[in-house]
Amino acid sequence: METSSVSIGARRPPGIVRQIRREERRRGVRSATRIRASGSKAEEYVVSDRTKRLLEGCCKIGPSETEGKPQAGGAGGGTTLEALKRVDGVWRSIRNMPERDAAGPAPVFVTESSVRLDTNRCDYDVAVCGGTLGILVATALQARGQRVVVIERGPLRGRDQEWNISRPELESLVPLGVLTQAQCDEVITKEFNPIRCGFYDGESGAPSGDASAIEPAIMTKDILNTGVKPSLLLDAIRGNFEAKGGVVLEKTAISGISVRPDGAELDTSPLDGGDGPGAITARLVVDCMGFASPIVRQARWGQKPDGVCLVVGACARGFDESANESADLIYTTTDITAIDQSKGQYFWEAFPAGSGPEDRTTYMFTYIDAHPSRPSLADLLDDYWDLMPKYQGLDSIDDVELLRVLFGYFPTYRDSPLPARWDRITQIGDASGMQSPLSFGGLAALLRHLPRLTDAMEDALLSDLLDRDCLAAMNQYQPALSASWLFQKCMSVSPGTSPPDGFINKLMRINFGVMSSLGDEVMRPFLQDVVKFGSLGKTLVTMTTREPMFVPQILIQAGPGPIVDWFRHFIALGAYDLAAGIAESSITAPVCRALMGTAPSRELIEKARNGEAAGSEADFAWDFAVLDKRQKFMLRRKVEAWKWGSGRDYDDQHA
Repeated sequence: METSSVSIGARRPPGIVRQIRREERRRGVRSATRIRASGSKAEEYVVSDRTKRLLEGCCKIGPSETEGKPQAGGAGGGTTLEALKRVDGVWRSIRNMPERDAAGPAPVFVTESSVRLDTNRCDYDVAVCGGTLGILVATALQARGQRVVVIERGPLRGRDQEWNISRPELESLVPLGVLTQAQCDEVITKEFNPIRCGFYDGESGAPSGDASAIEPAIMTKDILNTGVKPSLLLDAIRGNFEAKGGVVLEKTAISGISVRPDGAELDTSPLDGGDGPGAITARLVVDCMGFASPIVRQARWGQKPDGVCLVVGACARGFDESANESADLIYTTTDITAIDQSKGQYFWEAFPAGSGPEDRTTYMFTYIDAHPSRPSLADLLDDYWDLMPKYQGLDSIDDVELLRVLFGYFPTYRDSPLPARWDRITQIGDASGMQSPLSFGGLAALLRHLPRLTDAMEDALLSDLLDRDCLAAMNQYQPALSASWLFQKCMSVSPGTSPPDGFINKLMRINFGVMSSLGDEVMRPFLQDVVKFGSLGKTLVTMTTREPMFVPQILIQAGPGPIVDWFRHFIALGAYDLAAGIAESSITAPVCRALMGTAPSRELIEKARNGEAAGSEADFAWDFAVLDKRQKFMLRRKVEAWKWGSGRDYDDQHA
């Protein structure tokens, strides 16, 4: 691996303007501090004058595109002061929510009835609730011949802030019929390399906050190095979806779902001139409404998130163009920091924006739990205004022009993915919890699982296996996901604990140094949130032999309970890896395929109807006497769970 250090500078606005703004910033910070110190817990939430000024003064990229349009939905869609107050209000309610029995009865959104629908045929095969990411799976299913409707509470449009992913992840949508190759090229706004990972070492005497003082940084390339503009992406996918016969209902609210023996009825109503009829019926409901979904709320009522990633950031203009070509995937410039009434470790991500050569996006994030003492997003923004300039080689936040300010919280649960709780309803994306507890945003996880989910849902629809148990088989236990929880635990600071200030940075330096020495086979999957048994095992053994005296510190920081729990998942990860290898081996794969049979598809059905299919294709291999149709469906899902749950799918997607 190469080593490098990059400092991003900026063009300076006139000095008198900087001086005025800095004085205004100091007054704002002091004002916020006084209110916070004097108020009660309920009154402590304030937004500093500096944050108010910066939020109210920032503009958006491409104002002609967004003039007069409402802000996009989803995490990061809102960038205004009112949006900050609204999101922080929800985050505050999560921190202070009653748990278990103290929460009382759950709000009812989904009901079940034995009464059949008043129709011989449902309006649609699939109703996708939530369109920002739901449009991806909707288009994939529509391309398979299903009748799909997308229901979106607001306008179906992507935000202006770019998503950064890897090009192969984006191009995985092409064989699914979601995008064409030409469209993939059109929605990409920027590609950049190299990608840095680096961690502060206070023991070396390096000045806190200065990214240029971190040596050596680990360098890689082609990981999350592609900027995609969501507004362009969603417009292209929606056009393909509607061209294939799909239906989009915008500004349509869903007030409840009634599950019946022959379908599900969604109680819908239009909002502000929206399209929604009074009710919609569908054979399958796909919940893609994110972690705030009312379906998930009912299923997880009284359950606090086990982990939360708090994120703030901005896209700004005015950086040195000649130095704005590389990105930071994960970086630290400080040790464990006091954040309001708690402690945490700040991490950074930064990358060039496609809106201009001087534009750059920087995120600051931290891993915490939902304890009431945890900070607000407004608290993080106050730290961001101070720390980001040091991180990027600026004198002040006023040295750059803010185009957008971003903030959000991303809760995760240990019992993820969320299995189906009702017949005919399944979750995908953030609603299912399939993303790693170390990531913020579920786009990469959805793209990784989309081929599997599309196959499984088509199989369930054509096999008419839409009961809770069959749908739960699509979101089975994944030991690779569960094993990631120890990393989240070690990268956060539990309330009431006081680990050494440099503990997390030292852990990250050792861990990343070991992975780098073991090569791309170990490093690259981990950087893309994929945990593999062999790679993890090599890392742990090498780390223990190189730093044996540091291992006890890890055990103390994590605690015995999480260590034992993690070891159970690690053993399961090995078992899944072994099972997936056996299912794919040249000796046993034919037997496995014979037992699973051939999954049904529209193409095979048409061949059978026209007399063009022969042998096992004619009846989809359902005549194999050992297993019936339902058992074969379940076995197909189990083999998928072995593969994706062990991270072996990564090898196929990055071959």
